[in-house]
Amino acid sequence: MGTERFWKIHWAIAVWHNFIGGVGLLFLGDWVYTVEGLHPPAPGVNYLRWMLLILVFAYMYYTVYKDLYHTEKIVKAGILGKIASASPDFYYLVFKTGVAKIFWITVCTDFTFAITFFIFLGFVKKQKALMAAGLL
Repeated sequence: MGTERFWKIHWAIAVWHNFIGGVGLLFLGDWVYTVEGLHPPAPGVNYLRWMLLILVFAYMYYTVYKDLYHTEKIVKAGILGKIASASPDFYYLVFKTGVAKIFWITVCTDFTFAITFFIFLGFVKKQKALMAAGLL
């Protein structure tokens, strides 16, 4: 986890995770709910807004991929976004109903990404300190 190459791969995975999720839900979202015997979220505009927001986050992660050292604020927004996305799904999956079971995948991956994004901030801080000391 301590190399730039590792983090480039990590951010590429984060981009593709959100891109595939956003596009997948855009075209298969209603199907995911109906297969589990649930009604798709209503009104549809809220559902569409959520899918497009996932794609916006994919773009944010792409900007981090392109510039690892000047995007800390985007990473912090990503941490908050992952927690904000996963927490309600986790709550409804555990204590309520209405969320398709397949969303356990996104709960687990979003919480995992939130943790790795936080670890990444430590990597950037360490790298910047080494650069300032002239050791890199």
